[in-house]
Amino acid sequence: MTFARYVAVQLAAYALDMGTFLVLLHGGVAGPIPANVAAKIAAGGFAFFAHRAFTFRLGGAARAGEAVRYAILLALNVPLASALLAALLHVVPHPVAAKFLADVVCVGLTFLLTRHAVFGRADR
Repeated sequence: MTFARYVAVQLAAYALDMGTFLVLLHGGVAGPIPANVAAKIAAGGFAFFAHRAFTFRLGGAARAGEAVRYAILLALNVPLASALLAALLHVVPHPVAAKFLADVVCVGLTFLLTRHAVFGRADR
C-alpha cells in the first residue's frame, strides 16, 4: 500500500516536473538539461511534504534531519536523472521522450531511498 501511495504522489510531482520542464523548454527559457534541473527541484519540494504526509503518513512538523536527507537525495537524483537524460538525447531525439525514459529508470531507486534513508521504515 505504501508503494501505491508513493506512485500517486509521484504522479502529481511528475505532472509538476514535466509541466515545469515543458514551460522552460518550449518557452525558450532553458535547454533540456537546465530545464530538467529546475523542474526536478520544483517537484522535489512538493514531493517532500506530500510523501511525508500522505505516502508515509507521518504526523507533526517535518524534522530537520528528514529535510536534509531528502535534499541530499534530491541532490543525487537531479544529476543522475540529468546524466541519463543527456545520454538518452543521443539515442532518443525528442527531449520529452528522453526525459520520460530517464525518469522511469529513477523511480524505483528513489522509492527505496526515500522510504529507508529519508523517512526510516515509515510503514510501522
